Amino acid sequence: MGNVFDKEGNELRTPIAFHPGELLLEEVEERKLKKSELAKALRIQPGNLTELFKGERNISARLAVKLELALGISAEYWLGLQSAYDLYNARQLEHA
Repeated sequence: MGNVFDKEGNELRTPIAFHPGELLLEEVEERKLKKSELAKALRIQPGNLTELFKGERNISARLAVKLELALGISAEYWLGLQSAYDLYNARQLEHA
């Protein structure tokens, strides 16, 4: 990652962000949930869930609410992770 600076030239430290799908996969494995059952509970195709785990699909507000209902983890948490990941990637593109 390249260095990022503010308007005054001070170096900003931006944490490395992880795609929320990685954390979702960890949660599913920790709870010993069947991926097919979670996909059904979320009303999404199992392949879409796999893409989410791989970071190939993002968490929308609607999916965040479905995750909240299915797992008891707030929609704000999931959207916050997605936002942090998106901002990290945007900064990487701007400072490349």
